[in-house]
Amino acid sequence: MVQTLGEGEGRVMTAQEIDRIECAIRHIQSSLDVDPWARDIAVDAMKKQMPKKVRITTSTKRCSVCGRQLSGIGNIHPERNYCQRCGQAIDWGSE
Repeated sequence: MVQTLGEGEGRVMTAQEIDRIECAIRHIQSSLDVDPWARDIAVDAMKKQMPKKVRITTSTKRCSVCGRQLSGIGNIHPERNYCQRCGQAIDWGSE
């Protein structure tokens, strides 16, 4: 389970929820009657809901998608459940 953005505070996203998002992505990607541009936008938005671990450099913790600095190496900001630049959900657990 991973920490995600919930209603006003963080909540845990279950493996079942992640599986549902992945299933929806596969369904949309295989759909031929959806405009390709709209399909890509929908898939990108769904992928951002699945939390990704931070990327740790020598002095910072960064978003693994866009590289934005999320915190210094000694700081954790679990209240920041998503990247403020790209919108990717963040998994702070077991960095």
